[in-house]
Amino acid sequence: HEKYLHSTPLMGGPDETKPDNNTKTRVELPTADSVDSGDDCFSARGDTIHKSRFGKLRPPFVNLGFPKIGSTSLHALFACAGYRSMHFRCKKDKKCSECIQESVNEGLPPFGKCDYAESYSQLDDGSWGHFPQVEYLQQIVNEFADNQGFPQNGTFLLLHRNMSKWYRSLTNWPPGNEPGSHMSDGLMLADITGFPAGRGRNEKEFSDWFCSHVKRVREAVDGHPSHSLVEINID
Repeated sequence: HEKYLHSTPLMGGPDETKPDNNTKTRVELPTADSVDSGDDCFSARGDTIHKSRFGKLRPPFVNLGFPKIGSTSLHALFACAGYRSMHFRCKKDKKCSECIQESVNEGLPPFGKCDYAESYSQLDDGSWGHFPQVEYLQQIVNEFADNQGFPQNGTFLLLHRNMSKWYRSLTNWPPGNEPGSHMSDGLMLADITGFPAGRGRNEKEFSDWFCSHVKRVREAVDGHPSHSLVEINID
């Protein structure tokens, strides 16, 4: 990971104002020249970070994207760079989706009953169909930073992937499972906002859901000028 995370112009290190060029590494981010900077929901926007924020993006870093789109690699990336990172589980014995649900049920900010981390790389529980980044998107964007004692300047991440590759991954994960028992099958049985039970019969239905989520995330984060949204193409 040293190759990808070294003295970034966009991020401060875990515990310092400026990155340490000797120990920190850099997240390779899209540029306006390399991606479509328009409102294409299937490609990362390259103009979401103003130059005035280069070197000032601070934790917590929260991935609002979907499973099988680089969340494990993102987790490894931040952990390699020295950040306290969590993936899928936000407590030793609880999934992130579970502690977020408990927090909301008790009237707390979304991460109120989750353990502290500088990076949360996967909030949902995949095949089980619990997606707090969908159901509680606005609450996470509104309340996350305040809950953890940070100033209101959250950094949110949105990862993009070729839809055919994503669909192929969903329909073959976990590898070796019997037909009808892959992640895509579990999601078809779930009832997620914008993706009701029975949806997910083909690539287009998953692609439409992804596109709708991307637009919701952009709108939610854009409503908070102090927040930052970093979009990344993983292909």
